[in-house]
Amino acid sequence: MDQSILGKKVGQLLCVGVPGTRLDRAKLDVLGRVGVGGVILFKANYESVPQLVELTNDIQKTLTSDAFEGMPAFIGVDQEGGRVRRFGAPFTDFPPQAVMGRLNSAKTAFEAGFVMAKELRACGVNVNFAPVVDVPESLDNSVIGDRAFSTQEEVVATMGSALVRGLLKGGVIGVAKHFPGHGVTSIDSHTELPICDRSAEQLENRDWSPFKRAIRARVEGIMTAHILFPKIDPDRPATLSRRILQDQLRKNLRYQKLIFSDDLEMGAIQKKYSLTDAAFLAIEAGCDQVLLCHEWNRIEEVWQHLVKAFESGALPMKKLDEALERIRDAKTRFLRPFAFANLEMAQAVVGSPDLKSVAVAIREGRSVENGPSTQESEAT
Repeated sequence: MDQSILGKKVGQLLCVGVPGTRLDRAKLDVLGRVGVGGVILFKANYESVPQLVELTNDIQKTLTSDAFEGMPAFIGVDQEGGRVRRFGAPFTDFPPQAVMGRLNSAKTAFEAGFVMAKELRACGVNVNFAPVVDVPESLDNSVIGDRAFSTQEEVVATMGSALVRGLLKGGVIGVAKHFPGHGVTSIDSHTELPICDRSAEQLENRDWSPFKRAIRARVEGIMTAHILFPKIDPDRPATLSRRILQDQLRKNLRYQKLIFSDDLEMGAIQKKYSLTDAAFLAIEAGCDQVLLCHEWNRIEEVWQHLVKAFESGALPMKKLDEALERIRDAKTRFLRPFAFANLEMAQAVVGSPDLKSVAVAIREGRSVENGPSTQESEAT
């Protein structure tokens, strides 16, 4: 295979963080040279709606010119609500998922997902790394806590799957996280590797119910957890484990869409594995896109390492082709025909009163039965 074509194919497996609120020509050239498949944005990448529209359009102009098959990029964000909210005002300020979960209203969760999607998509963001569908032992848990809908798996399953459907209705890919389940852990994987002693059978009875429901709701993405489950795989954390991603998620739960790794730069991974080895092992295990969120200067190093791995056969070409087919399928359905974000439309949508009313109702403990998605359907 032509090395330049292989390089562009491999680039699709990377979802990278970018520095700052604007990208100069040199940084855009890096994105184009690698042909990254995705970009993830954080608080440091946001200052206003006009700036965000400019940023996402600059990214897409580069990648629709330089990426494999001119594929647009997944541009994602963690916009869960509560303490994990990357875009501030005028974006609608949703409370933590636990507040929504107390309503136990699927319609309300659907409307919340729809509102999130309408605002994000208007600004050129097409992936939301939400909802959290972990089932914690307690909402006081410092790791997941109020990021979860509830401590009851049925509530989490109902609310999570509904929010997924709302995101899809609004044109954004939802990503349920963190498989196989972060709920029982008390150690933060941003700093250390948590260990969970549950067996696959125990996980299936409690932690996997929300993932199963999300899969039935046609969730387009699932994110992995950096947790060691010794009773399933005593050697590798879930993100790097074929036994977990292939045997359990793909075969047992029959999930066939995108698998995203959590950030490979987190302490749970980096204290044992180099970044290049972690990317290799995540893809070998079955991740379709690996997240490299902060170490901008190492993107090309990881990319080149993976290109060489596929060239040498250390990673089988079949693995690349299968991941690429899932990425292509999602991008074809969600991003094509491609349109750049329109500033006038974005300013009209983001923070509009009808969208904000959903978050207000949730904060006040009211279910939303006739929300913006209903009104849009009636208008069309």
